[in-house]
Amino acid sequence: MTRNVHLMPGRRLRPAHSLLLATAFTGVASTAAFAETLSVTGIAPAAGASGLSVPSVEIVDGNLDEAQVRALFTGAEGTLAPLATLTAKSVTIPALTFNYAVVASAAEPLALTYHNLVLNDVVDGVAASATIEGADFTAGEGTKGTLGEMSVGHFDLGGLLGFYGLAPAATGTEIKEVYSDFRFAGGTFGAGDLFSCTFGPAEVGGFSARPLKYNMAQIQSLIVEAEAAQTAGTPVPPEDVRKIALFYTDLLTAFSSSPMSLDGIDCSGKDENGKPMAFSIGKIAADGFEPAKYPAVSVDDLRIDVADEGHVNVGNFTWKKMDFSTAIAIIEAATTLDEAFFEANWRKLVPAMDGFSIAGLDVDTPDPEKPGERIKGTMGSFDATLGNYINGIPADIALRLGNFILPLTAEMTDLPVADLRARGIEQLDVSLGTSLKWDQASSTITADDVTFDLGSLGKLTLSGTFGNATDALFGDDNDAAMLAAQMITLKDVTLDVEDRGIGSILVAMGARDAGQPEEAFRTAVAGMAQGLTLAFLGNTTEALTAAQQLGTFLQGASHLKLTITSKDEAGIGLADLAAAETNPAALAGKLDVVAVADGEPVVLPLVEQSATTGQGQGNAEGETVQDQKRDLKNTQ
Repeated sequence: MTRNVHLMPGRRLRPAHSLLLATAFTGVASTAAFAETLSVTGIAPAAGASGLSVPSVEIVDGNLDEAQVRALFTGAEGTLAPLATLTAKSVTIPALTFNYAVVASAAEPLALTYHNLVLNDVVDGVAASATIEGADFTAGEGTKGTLGEMSVGHFDLGGLLGFYGLAPAATGTEIKEVYSDFRFAGGTFGAGDLFSCTFGPAEVGGFSARPLKYNMAQIQSLIVEAEAAQTAGTPVPPEDVRKIALFYTDLLTAFSSSPMSLDGIDCSGKDENGKPMAFSIGKIAADGFEPAKYPAVSVDDLRIDVADEGHVNVGNFTWKKMDFSTAIAIIEAATTLDEAFFEANWRKLVPAMDGFSIAGLDVDTPDPEKPGERIKGTMGSFDATLGNYINGIPADIALRLGNFILPLTAEMTDLPVADLRARGIEQLDVSLGTSLKWDQASSTITADDVTFDLGSLGKLTLSGTFGNATDALFGDDNDAAMLAAQMITLKDVTLDVEDRGIGSILVAMGARDAGQPEEAFRTAVAGMAQGLTLAFLGNTTEALTAAQQLGTFLQGASHLKLTITSKDEAGIGLADLAAAETNPAALAGKLDVVAVADGEPVVLPLVEQSATTGQGQGNAEGETVQDQKRDLKNTQ
C-alpha cells in the first residue's frame, strides 16, 4: 500500500535544524516490517526561513505518519523527536537542498544539495547503514564544488539527537557509539579561474557521544546576545558568560572518536599578484578525540609553489595532543566568570599542549625585508615536546633542531664566510637541542643534552643540575617568581667539546688579525686560558691539572670534557657567579673541576681552486672535501 501526501509551503527551516536533519537522514536505517509505503511530495520551507527544498520523501514500512513527516521540516521545537524512535525498512530522499548564509554579511548564501539519501533497516532509531550518493554546492563569486559518496555503518539516530539535546529524555552520562565506519569518496571545489582543488577519500572509524547538559537553542541565543553586546561595547553579564563557558566545557567532554584520515589535497590557481601557484598536501591524519582532549593532527607533504617566485615544502607537520582537563575543572568550579576571574586564572586556563614537530622543511622565497635577496635553507627536523604543566607553564621541555642547512652567502657578515669557503665549506649544517626537567620533590632542574652541533665543524654539549628551584617559579605572583629565579643555584655542569675543524679556522682568523704565526697565537691563547683557570680555582693540584688539560685542548687536541661541581651541596648562587665577573678568586675553593683533553688535531686545509672541480667540490678521484673531512673524523 502506498500513500501520497503533498505538503503545502510553510515557514522556512532554520539552517542548523536543516543541517542536523540532513545528517540524520544521511546515517539512519531500520528493519521494521510494516505493510505500506508513505510517499510525501511537494515539501517546501516554512515562511521566513532559509530556503529548503525536498521534492519527495519515501518511507517504506515505517512508523511515521504524514503529520510527523511534515513536522520534521518545519524547524519547530521538538519536531525531530520522532526520529529517535523511527522504525522503517528504508527512507529515501532523492534530493535535499537548503540555502544558508555562512556569515551574516554574505552577499550570496551557500546552496547545498544532497543527492539520493538512503537509510536502510532502521529499528527504534538505530540504522544498519546509510548512504548519500553525492552532493554539490555553490557559494557565490563563482565558488562551487562536488562531494563524492558518503556512507556510514551502524548509526544511532537517537544518540545523535540526544547529543544535541533534541530527543525526549535526553539525559545520561554514558558515552555511546553514534555511528561507525564513516567513509567519504572525496570531491572538488573551486572558484572560476581563481583556484581549483581536489581532495581525496576520508575515513573515520566511529563517533561516540552522550547527551549534552545544556539546551543548544538557548545557548545559541546567549551567544548571539553576547556578540551583540561586544559589538555595542557593553559588558556581557557574568551569568551569561558562565552559561556559555559551561556549555563548551560540557561539549568538550561529551564525545570521542576513532582516528581519522584524509588522503590528500591538490590545488592550483593564482596568487594575489596573478602568478600561477600550486598548493598540495599528501595526507592529513588525526588520532581519535577523547573527552577533554584534542588529538594529535599530522599533515604530510605540504607544498606551496609560486611561479617565478619560489617554494615552501614541509615533509611533515604534527600538532600534538592538547588536554583541556585542568581548564575545564577550574571553569566548572568557579561561581562567577567575570573579568577579574579571567585576569586571575588565565594561566590555569591554558591547555596542556604536548608540542609540535616539523620535518623536511625546504624554503626558497624572496626576502620581504631585502628586495632582490632570497631566503633559502632546509631543515631536517624540529621537535618541541612539552609536559608536566604547573600553573599553565610546562616544567618539562625538550627541543630538538636537526640538520638546519644554511647556504653561506656574502651577506652573512657575522660569519667568517670567506674562511669557511676557503676550506670547502659552502653551507652550515646546524643541529640544536635541549632538555629541561623540573623535579618538585628535590627542587631541582636537570638540563640534559644541551647541544650546539655544527656537523663537520664541531659540536658542544652541556648538561647540568640547578638547585633551589622552588614552586614559586610557577606561581601567579610575577615578582615572587622573578625572585625565585634569582635564587636558583648551580650544582654541577659538564661541558663536552668536539673540535672537528672549527678550531683551526678560528685560530687562523685570530692569528691573522693579531699578525702572529698560528702556533704562536695558539700558545698565547692557551696560556691566557690556563692563567684564568688558576685565578678562578686557586693554586691547587686539581686546578693545575685542569689548567694543563685546557691548555692541551687549545693547543690542538680535538676533544675536551670539563666537569664543574659545587663543593656545597646546595650549589653556587648567582651572587657568587656575579662576583666572579670582577673578582675571579671569588670562586676559589668552592668548586671541584675535572678536565680531560684528548684526540688528535683536526685541521681543515685550504682548498685549491680548480677549473675542473670548482672550489671545494672534489678532487681527481671524485672525493669531495666533505668526504675527506668525514673520513678524517671517523679516524679519530
